[in-house]
Amino acid sequence: MVDPRLEKVRPKEVRLISADGKMIGIFSLDEAIKFGEKEGLDLILVNEKQSPVVVRLGNYKQFIYERKKKEKEKKKKKSEVKEIRISFTEAQHDLERKAKIIEEFLEEGHQVRIRMMMKGRERLFQNLAREKIENFLNLINLPYNIIQPIEQKGSILTILIAKKH
Repeated sequence: MVDPRLEKVRPKEVRLISADGKMIGIFSLDEAIKFGEKEGLDLILVNEKQSPVVVRLGNYKQFIYERKKKEKEKKKKKSEVKEIRISFTEAQHDLERKAKIIEEFLEEGHQVRIRMMMKGRERLFQNLAREKIENFLNLINLPYNIIQPIEQKGSILTILIAKKH
């Protein structure tokens, strides 16, 4: 089997690399395909921008599988925005427990959005709510950066933080 990307490029000459990474030589594309068939291996495009085009011998299906696996891991490693909700009347112990959870999220490299929803008469005390969020931030023992300062959207106050590097 030949890498479909190689079929699109259709170079005259290719630099052939063995499955273990050693350079075999420069061949015409047809010779490289015959060489791969003789070895029972597929041609995999490595670098089409180089002259001559670099091609490696190997198992194409395994190559595709490993590439997809790496892409999945990259997506997992990207930081997510985790969210913690606190309330205006939350007890101190509950806030301490949530601060520990935030520390774990920050250690894992995630950003954390802290959200406080205010209900009824709580909306009248915006300054107390901001103070409550600031006091909650003081409970977090890890160094952090404020990415987005306290912002009000209707009756919801939010702040976004990330681990300091």
